[in-house]
Amino acid sequence: MTATPENEVPPVNAFTIDVEDGISIAMRDRFGKRIAQTQRVLTSTRKILDLLARHDTRATFFVLGQVGEAFPELVREIQVAGHEIGVHGHDHHVFHKLDRQQAREELVRAKSVLEDLTGEKMRGHRAPCFSIDESTSWVLDLLLELGFEYDSSVMPCRGVGYGWPGQSLDIGPMDTPERRQIMQVPLSVTRIGGREVPALGGSYFRLLPLGLSRGIFKRIQAQRPVIMYLHPYELDPEPYPDFYLRELARAPLKTRIRMRSFWLRRKSLMKRYERLLSEFRFGRIDQLISETGNA
Repeated sequence: MTATPENEVPPVNAFTIDVEDGISIAMRDRFGKRIAQTQRVLTSTRKILDLLARHDTRATFFVLGQVGEAFPELVREIQVAGHEIGVHGHDHHVFHKLDRQQAREELVRAKSVLEDLTGEKMRGHRAPCFSIDESTSWVLDLLLELGFEYDSSVMPCRGVGYGWPGQSLDIGPMDTPERRQIMQVPLSVTRIGGREVPALGGSYFRLLPLGLSRGIFKRIQAQRPVIMYLHPYELDPEPYPDFYLRELARAPLKTRIRMRSFWLRRKSLMKRYERLLSEFRFGRIDQLISETGNA
């Protein structure tokens, strides 16, 4: 794992970004229409790079292989800025819908794209939609076979459509079905009403009052490093293109409500992250693993 340079303050928490194009994924998964990657992922990810530069913060970017193919310059910009790059799959397929060979092809393709662009080995992985749980735990052994050193896919709670309750909340070795071990960097959760729930990422950080989020952050940080996540599209407040809106208008009411909920409070999200990065210290996952003595 990468050690923290002598002149750099060791990270306390990890700031992570799942680099994907929300429009192309929604068009395929919600409306059954495949489209090319859009410029929105390029623009929004650059906003995150600017945000991190303003706060002199390094982060881990889990990048889709198809984003790397479409925008190789973006991957190089992330690397040049000193951030860690990991694999987020290639086409953003959840593992529940793949067999072992399909999963292998998905991972190998993404890994090859990103390693060719960066000239570096891809050590870290995060599954699309946190889709590693008890039923897909076989993926952990596949990751080891392909040379990955750590995974950051486990949401150790029961979420909406994802989650693996009962797993450790701490960074550390995780047993695989084939009796091996892989380093696991679980997403942060908090205990509310007697159960663990997601808290610091995605819609949870966007919709919860900032004061509550800061309180949860401090509570978790007092026990272990906080692992935050966001997606570039969350920082995209501009109206979506007409072709997307036409498909959305034809979708069932439940889908329309769900998809429009993703736009709530986007305009204020950048200020929330500015506040968080001003108040707390973040770094790359690989450095955090080294600093916590789990390398």
